[in-house]
Amino acid sequence: MDQVQGKKLQADASALIETYCQPCSQDGETLSVEAFCAVCKEFMCSNCTSVHKKQRMTKSHTLFEKSNMPTTLQDFPFKEESTQPCDIHPEEYIKYFCPTHQTLNCGHCSVLYHQSCKQQIISEIAKAFKEGQGYEAIKQVIIKLLNDTDACASEVNVNIKLVGDLGVHEIAKIRKYRDQINKYFEERENALLKNITQMQNMDETLLESLKLECGTLKTEVNDIKVKLQAQENNTCQLFVEVEKARIVLKRLQSTLAEINMRNAIHQHEFRKDFATENLLGSMAGLGTIEMTSENALDKRRERASSTTKDKGNRNKTSTANADTSIQAVVDIQAAETNKNFSANAETDPLLNPSGSQTSAKPKQKKQTIASTDLTSLKYNPAKDILLSTQFYTRNCRPSDMLLLPGDRLLLAESITNTVELVDINTSNLVAKVSLSTGIWGMCLLPRDRVAVSLTDSIQFLETRGQLSFGKSIAVDGDCYGVGYDNNSLIVSYKSGRVEKIDMEGRVLKKVSKGWFSNSPFKKPYYLEVVSEGPTKAIYVSDCEKNTITKMDINLNILQTFQDPALREPTGITAVGNQLLICGLKSNNIMCLDLPSGRMTQLLGEKEGIALPRNVCYNQPQNKLYVTVYLENGDVDSYVKVYKATGQKTMRSMFV
Repeated sequence: MDQVQGKKLQADASALIETYCQPCSQDGETLSVEAFCAVCKEFMCSNCTSVHKKQRMTKSHTLFEKSNMPTTLQDFPFKEESTQPCDIHPEEYIKYFCPTHQTLNCGHCSVLYHQSCKQQIISEIAKAFKEGQGYEAIKQVIIKLLNDTDACASEVNVNIKLVGDLGVHEIAKIRKYRDQINKYFEERENALLKNITQMQNMDETLLESLKLECGTLKTEVNDIKVKLQAQENNTCQLFVEVEKARIVLKRLQSTLAEINMRNAIHQHEFRKDFATENLLGSMAGLGTIEMTSENALDKRRERASSTTKDKGNRNKTSTANADTSIQAVVDIQAAETNKNFSANAETDPLLNPSGSQTSAKPKQKKQTIASTDLTSLKYNPAKDILLSTQFYTRNCRPSDMLLLPGDRLLLAESITNTVELVDINTSNLVAKVSLSTGIWGMCLLPRDRVAVSLTDSIQFLETRGQLSFGKSIAVDGDCYGVGYDNNSLIVSYKSGRVEKIDMEGRVLKKVSKGWFSNSPFKKPYYLEVVSEGPTKAIYVSDCEKNTITKMDINLNILQTFQDPALREPTGITAVGNQLLICGLKSNNIMCLDLPSGRMTQLLGEKEGIALPRNVCYNQPQNKLYVTVYLENGDVDSYVKVYKATGQKTMRSMFV
């Protein structure tokens, strides 16, 4: 143990000739000694002795007066003792060690708390402890802890550099990708502007030539007019000039008619791209920053810490190794970013424009989206969409209706067995396809597709741009409602059966009439798959039982909703945590609040609702669309439109 200056024992020195006050000697003073402290092992002058007697920590020390004190330290028997005060009794020094409780004790502690313990006197065991294995083990622990701390600090430094390099690398990737996108849209913009310029130049060239021709024609007509006016006093000559002018005027009339026919410009307008519209409405546009997996993180740490294994060679070679490890970690993260990019490709039309199937499933992400309390809004009639003129038929009976991205409305018509795509901004028919059998329900699928339920099959349609046919799968029975979840279809049938099938038509699960029990459904006309936080639920409208039934995704029945104001429910659609329901025979639109199970009427006969079949809500435009079922008569058919006014609220959900 180190000893404080002034207390160092010189065992090999002879007796001191003259002794001075040791505390004062540290300040360079040589004062004569008046006393000696047996505890501190120090010679002190009169001032130091007085202070020593007054201080609380030292007033209990044994002092030898000048007449009794030793002349040198060699004359005083030296015995090492601890001067560490006790934590519980500060006025006492620690002198004992209790092996039973592994505690350091003063005399008071020994009497109060350790009477039954066999304690050891520290001054007697200290020397053996220092020379034994215990002290050596502690020193080894300290050495190892210092080395481990250095290794940890080195790894922290590697990670600090790694964090910076990863950030720089990923930011560079984002900006490079953004530059590619900017270049793409700049090229597309230039191409569109070039098309407009070309059409303008063609029209302007044509119109300028027509303008010159009109001027020439006008000049010839004025010349004829002047000649006739000049001969008005000479009737014979006037007759001759009129006959000559008659032939010229016929030619000029033909020329004017030709000018009028050629006086047409190229009508053009800008139409937004559906994929770009989807991108602008996406919360994952440009890409996402994903957390990497634990395995990749372990690999990253192993590679990053490889530079700290050689402790004795911290030079340019180790620096190069660290850079190599960091680059390896950057490559790992780049590979995982590509993996996440592929996982999102299935549902993003810009990432997967070919529509090819991918096996990776996108991760669930929580987002905050706008939601509307439909019961707090007011609904005012807006301009309806006339179907009869659009579809060249009267007494249309839309069996289902879907709102598609890009302000498009898809309608299934059960009389002519057609599916029509309508632009809701212009009310114009965009596309139309005919099917061979009866149409009932529709649902949205990933990659701009829809599934249409027919008499004995499910027909897939592509809706990007124009309507086109995809594959068809056969089913056992007449289909009613259809919904989609995770590469599976939920289908209801005329017989009252509800099935979950895969995309090839194989039955995965079903709810039907058994030997000893009836089916829970009579006429399950329509169904809707609704996301409810991290889970999904299926809601089925039963037109005969006047119920809305909630099932989990495995077709287990969870709850049934019913209200006297709702009769023969048909089309249903989800808006946030609410369901819009058409009451066919109650002539109303009901709103079911899913958390509370409470139903509220939004629209009724007073607002012009009669035999409603389907309903959907356009949140960006705050418009409600309702189709009606025309039973008799050769009359025009409409999609009724209502403008909603009120306040939006915010909520969080999983998408």
